[in-house]
Amino acid sequence: MAEVLFCTKNDIVRKSPNLDGNIDADKLIPSLHLAQTHHLRGVIGTDLYEKLTSDISGSSLSNPYLSLLNTYIKPILIHLTLAEFIKGASYSVTNKGVFKPTSENAETVSEDEVNSLVQNERDKAESYKARFLDHMAFNSNSYPEWTSNSNGDVSPNYESFNTDWVL
Repeated sequence: MAEVLFCTKNDIVRKSPNLDGNIDADKLIPSLHLAQTHHLRGVIGTDLYEKLTSDISGSSLSNPYLSLLNTYIKPILIHLTLAEFIKGASYSVTNKGVFKPTSENAETVSEDEVNSLVQNERDKAESYKARFLDHMAFNSNSYPEWTSNSNGDVSPNYESFNTDWVL
């Protein structure tokens, strides 16, 4: 199946007050791809993921799936993408090594500040995930793919608010 992204660079930039509109799509799209294939698939499950992918690639996405995508799934994906992007945005990997580019009129932030920004985006994603799960709890009969995963499929994560352990 062809690789289909559930949102665009413009979707992400418009929803983030911290991103510059001139962000290079070549730098943002890998974070979007990772967030979608690694994190979002675990939230929505394989069958719903494949249904959305198929409908988007075939230009046949319609309600209730279109509404589900725009209202619940895109906000989760946008904030998961931002969390991934922020983690690596300050680094460039080239043939000559790994660099941290600087600007004359900018100050680099500390690792703690970056971690705080990443956690802020993860918290927003979790909030949207909770809304998505509430919607699915009351409307799962509209989305048969939500419960049809089997065998090697990734089943949806029915729980929200994953907690990181701090010892």
